[in-house]
Amino acid sequence: MLQRLTERPRELRWYHAAGLLFGDWGTSRLYVLGIAFALSGHVSFWYVAAMCVLVAMVGFSYTIVCAHFPGGGGVYSVAGKRSRNLAVIGALLLIADYVITAALSAYAGFRYILPDHVDSRYAMYAAVVAIVGIGLLNCYGPRRAGFLALVIGLICMVLYAVIGAACLPTLEQASIQAPREETKVLWSQFVNVILALSGVEAIANMTGLMAEPVAKNARRAIFVVLAEVIVLNLVMAWSINALTQHKGLDLQNFNPSYWSKSTLSELPEEVRDLRLKQKEDVQDHMVKILAHQHLGEGFAWVASIFFGILLLSAANTAIGDMVSTQYLMARDREIPSAFTKLNRFGMPWLGLVTATLAPVIVLFVVGNNMELLADLYAIGVVGAITINLLACGTNRALGLKRWEHVTLVTVGVVVAAIWVTIALNKPSALLFAAIVIGLGLLARHAVKSAKGRIGAVTMAISERMEATASALRASIPMNIPRLLVPVRGGNPRLMKFAVAYAKDRGAAMYALYVREVSLSFRDGRGVGSEDMTLENDAEARKILEDARATAEEQGVPFVPIYIVHDSPAEMILDQAATLGVDAVLMGVSQRGALWKTLRGDIIDEVMRHMPQHIAMLIHA
Repeated sequence: MLQRLTERPRELRWYHAAGLLFGDWGTSRLYVLGIAFALSGHVSFWYVAAMCVLVAMVGFSYTIVCAHFPGGGGVYSVAGKRSRNLAVIGALLLIADYVITAALSAYAGFRYILPDHVDSRYAMYAAVVAIVGIGLLNCYGPRRAGFLALVIGLICMVLYAVIGAACLPTLEQASIQAPREETKVLWSQFVNVILALSGVEAIANMTGLMAEPVAKNARRAIFVVLAEVIVLNLVMAWSINALTQHKGLDLQNFNPSYWSKSTLSELPEEVRDLRLKQKEDVQDHMVKILAHQHLGEGFAWVASIFFGILLLSAANTAIGDMVSTQYLMARDREIPSAFTKLNRFGMPWLGLVTATLAPVIVLFVVGNNMELLADLYAIGVVGAITINLLACGTNRALGLKRWEHVTLVTVGVVVAAIWVTIALNKPSALLFAAIVIGLGLLARHAVKSAKGRIGAVTMAISERMEATASALRASIPMNIPRLLVPVRGGNPRLMKFAVAYAKDRGAAMYALYVREVSLSFRDGRGVGSEDMTLENDAEARKILEDARATAEEQGVPFVPIYIVHDSPAEMILDQAATLGVDAVLMGVSQRGALWKTLRGDIIDEVMRHMPQHIAMLIHA
């Protein structure tokens, strides 16, 4: 077996990372602006402005984290440098965030897609169906989802800009009120709109794939999205206060007490139901209301469809990130190894099941309550960011500059105060976080009780891989040609042709089987675990044994190679260079256009990066 822990080629450009970040920061305005106005009325602009300041502080802090952790700067990696226990708690809080992000995004997506008069409960049911559909789609491990999300994000960015421009003429008419509550109430109201932070954790996780220089690309991605988010959020938040009416609701003289429990309890049932419907409209799709008011029903309808798709894309990203986080924890024996088990398409199936069912369960429990979903969301992401910033800011081994240390610790303390406030003021959020962390720690305790620490195991795997790699390089004399044949799929015709080709040229043949793991991100280490060996992979073993038999019949020197990785194309290129082959022979996929759209074409990826001195042969 060969399973090398090589560093992936860094091809993620800043605009890819920006698209990923926009999928979170850019979608949050679709519900956070409405929630802010529903909770605080004409004071809401100042809370949105304060949120923008916090987002800027956190975003700037993460440029420091990304610069010092170019191999992966997510909370699981950063906190792991200080404490394994802290890393696990941070990862579990992040999983809690991903669960709610998937549920909230899917629900909000259908609140935009469905017509206004449709009961919000149907948006919740549609969100459940969509999440299950996303889970089923992810069974096939699509690798092009990020590109499709980038396209949708760019379209939505243009639509946002058009709506923002249409809001400008109304800014002078806005009625903005100054906050008059006491400091405690102001702080609580501010905490209620903290809904635009988790995407920066996703960018930090992706630094291991970013093109060099990592610090510059991460900084550019964060600052570009940050500028768009701050400017348009402020413009829209201001313009909301210029609205006069919406479906019989007097927005010009609006007071949040209009929807207070005490007020609603005194009203007849029909009036109470009407007010609750109005509240749902305002808090669930305020950007749609702005588009309708300033650009007409047709534009609002088209824009809402794309906004809904963008939100569903955010749900898909959250599910993928949840799967990846569980997989990396299982690889490190922090949770049961069952979470590393793959289906035939390389997707960790148990992690996908939990990542799909968890938001579905949340939606069935919470229902169509956007406020409660927002409460549950904040406690996970704020906790993970707190741990990340403080773990990085207090790590003397990183050689932080004084201003970097002060920045990270200061912002970390502010975010920690927000987390404590959420925990004290929102019992349901604290309970949800406690359930996720409790289940995770119970699973971790079970694993630790059954097996030893991961450190010695990782070292043993690394040593075995290096020894195997050296043996493979030395197994074929340097004076004879070498042919590399990727054999995933077990194509007998390809193997017969490859053996005949090698025999004609007196070449030795390397048969490469890459057991693909479909992850949305990874850290600086390999993705394989102790259990992922050729001996435990029946499908790969049969394919390689059949290939060996074919080669031995013709007297062709044969070496099998088995690798666990998340990019077959990159491993083909890596092995071609490492083994010094003269040619790479690949078979054309028999899959259709839809499959290639979802999964990508490995041949195209390999051809784009194959060194000119290595021949590329295609067998159709």
